[in-house]
Amino acid sequence: MKVLSPAKINLFLETGSYEGGLHRIISLVDVVDLYDIVELEESACTEVKFLSEWSIPDKNTVTKSIAALKEIFRIEKNVRITINKKIPPGGGLGGGSSNAATVIKALAEMWKIRASNKMLMEIALKIGSDVPLFIMGKRCLVEGFGEKITVKGVSPHTLAYYFLVPPFSVSTGDVYRENDALKKQGDLTEGARKIKILNECIMRRDIAGIEANMFNRLDMSYFSLWREGKEVKERAERRTGKRFFVSGSGGTLFSVFLCKEDAEEMSKILNIDGWRGYVVESIQTS
Repeated sequence: MKVLSPAKINLFLETGSYEGGLHRIISLVDVVDLYDIVELEESACTEVKFLSEWSIPDKNTVTKSIAALKEIFRIEKNVRITINKKIPPGGGLGGGSSNAATVIKALAEMWKIRASNKMLMEIALKIGSDVPLFIMGKRCLVEGFGEKITVKGVSPHTLAYYFLVPPFSVSTGDVYRENDALKKQGDLTEGARKIKILNECIMRRDIAGIEANMFNRLDMSYFSLWREGKEVKERAERRTGKRFFVSGSGGTLFSVFLCKEDAEEMSKILNIDGWRGYVVESIQTS
């Protein structure tokens, strides 16, 4: 079985209170067509292999997902999984979380596990707070600690993006700790109001309104720790006249467009040494 594991970006991200080792959030997330390729086959023993230019730890979201499914559903079968990594890790694009969700869904099918989407999301949440959104697999509103996923009322209109991915990996934990140190905690109720406005702008295909209402609470914390990110953002905005935003905890920067052709034009005029450029667009189904 061969399946695709997509990336994500945060169009809006507000953080709230810190409870039990996690921060409450509210985020409008888009799932995009930058993919890792995941291959699964029955095997005498379980094995996970990454074809990757980046170092992936032996204990990872995929191994944890396999172990969770085998324990919960008392599965004695084994699987060999090979993941061809295309999504740079540590870039705020959710590659590891996506891999976990993709494997959970694929193994549920392969092993004929009778489980609702809700149950799969509950398992996914045990692996990581971003994993459930990839079970949904399309643009959605994420709330709480990642457990509340809403697609009803979320604009389905496709957007295109130009990514600038840095040559360094960003630690999510470090960025959140810096955010706490800077006392940058936000208001989730106000965040919900602003996301509603942003969603309406996407519905109207109002690119100026979209850019004006996008937000990431963690961007200043990222820039505080990795100054190159801020320098590249400012350089890209000067060169192009477009606004650039931070995905997740960094370090990917991105600009937003109404069509892929405009994003491709951006890719022709903007080249930052050491940073990788990608043109992607929204996907609407998992």
